[in-house]
Amino acid sequence: MDKRSFVMGMVTAFSECVAGGCKRLALSPPLSHSDFGEFHEEAYEIIEKHGLIHYHEKNLDLPEERRFEWILIAQNDSTIEEYLEIRKEHNPVDSLKPFYSVLSYDPETAISTGYDAFREYFGSK
Repeated sequence: MDKRSFVMGMVTAFSECVAGGCKRLALSPPLSHSDFGEFHEEAYEIIEKHGLIHYHEKNLDLPEERRFEWILIAQNDSTIEEYLEIRKEHNPVDSLKPFYSVLSYDPETAISTGYDAFREYFGSK
């Protein structure tokens, strides 16, 4: 499977999940700067077709060799704002626990995620 197909598949699945209400917020797979440049327009189109909004995060607070970008997917601005408020004090790369409420994540029912597969296939940090 190529990276573009994987990313678009994940964006589609996450958009469907957010649109259907199983999550309040979803994060695209982590993307390099060049991958973001190549994929973001298509990803935005998928997200918008689901009636959702998106936000581009660059993760500039990481060391340069670990930096990546991702797209936040939500139904409304208030969910993005809630994420960004938590983000002021926490980095989701370190732990998603502070973000569980906005992600609607339940660790009791957690399974292997798209992020796990993405890292396995493409060696993302």
